[in-house]
Amino acid sequence: MSVLDSLQVNFRLAKALIIHGKDRYLGATKTALAVEKIYRQYRTRSRVLSANESAAMLHHAHRDSADLICSLCLENGAIWVKFAQFLSCRADLLPFEYIVALQRLQNDAVPANFEEIHGQIIESWGVDWDTRFIAFDVVPTATASVAQVHRATLKDGRKVAVKFQLPTAKALFDQDSLVFSSLARSIAPLVREIDIRQVTTQLINMTLEELDFHTEARNLSQFRSHEHLPGILIPELVEELSSEKILVTRWIDGQPLSDYLARNPIRGKVILKRLMASYIHQITQLGVYHADPHPGNFLITEDEQIAILDYGAIATLTAEQRVHYSNLLMALLSTAVGEDANLGALFIKAGFHSENPSTLLQITDHIIGDNPAGLSVSERLSDSLYKLRKSKVNIPDSFVAMARVIITIGGFMNQHDVGFEFDPSLIAA
Repeated sequence: MSVLDSLQVNFRLAKALIIHGKDRYLGATKTALAVEKIYRQYRTRSRVLSANESAAMLHHAHRDSADLICSLCLENGAIWVKFAQFLSCRADLLPFEYIVALQRLQNDAVPANFEEIHGQIIESWGVDWDTRFIAFDVVPTATASVAQVHRATLKDGRKVAVKFQLPTAKALFDQDSLVFSSLARSIAPLVREIDIRQVTTQLINMTLEELDFHTEARNLSQFRSHEHLPGILIPELVEELSSEKILVTRWIDGQPLSDYLARNPIRGKVILKRLMASYIHQITQLGVYHADPHPGNFLITEDEQIAILDYGAIATLTAEQRVHYSNLLMALLSTAVGEDANLGALFIKAGFHSENPSTLLQITDHIIGDNPAGLSVSERLSDSLYKLRKSKVNIPDSFVAMARVIITIGGFMNQHDVGFEFDPSLIAA
């Protein structure tokens, strides 16, 4: 099925394209056709080029295509940016040129003018809202896929981050979720390494949760109530000023993770190992974890604490899931896994299913028999998921969501050449 065919699979999709979002989706179609043309020209010309010339041309094809896709995602925002952020950490799936281009979307989006969000301010705080502040910067300090952040100082002297939902976020989400679901069905057979449909559904649900800041406020309070590893910093909610479309937290000074890693490559290795350890701790011991771990959501403070930002999406695990997933992670990620490891029994206890019950009981050698010690954390977990899907094993959504988070963190550890030796002591007894 071609890209054009996939955009016309049902009436609801056609309605979204023609009536509600014609310009956005015509732009997506034009981008898809332009990318296809770039690679078609490469395939045609590479037949008469030397190996070096062909490699150089492929590099330019990747770079030009990635730039087009990056511009489209930036323009369309919301789910498009979320998916780009996810892919920007998957160097195991995409050429380097795509990783570089998509990483621009980790901290780069188009902000709304202050006049456009002023109505939200009056609705939440009243016409005399400015009396609550000593200072308020009308120019945003950061803009993400569905929101932008302004720095301000309250009358009591507290410095705060004021997060506003972008005015068009909800309407565009309603259109985009339909198109993304359709595209995922069409692309799924072409991308065997990840379950595109399952990941897309998770990203759509995550974005939907982010559109209600009441949810984010509850998430932040829940996450902050737990005792985290040393060096992990969680912002404090300013509850009295927060509402459905405005979230206020204490301001945290720091450098974005990507900037810190670029300026401090040696110390950055320590930071990344601590970040991965924190996520393992969240999943296996706390049973609640931050579910949107792209680099734009981490700040590094002057004393090298890691501040975790943006709580539009957190995920919780039941006590039973936490135990079973902890055991699976220990088996899948530890380089010391022996041949007698009974992964099949662990999979069954964790809720994995197969039409052929013997598949899970026989899968241990298939997963750990290819020198897992030579693979990184993200590679080991990605490889395990791929082999499970190839064996037609149904994987619980909650496990895929958890694995996606670890793979994402592991992905940018790989980019910065940081190894991570799995520490079983991180797993709760």
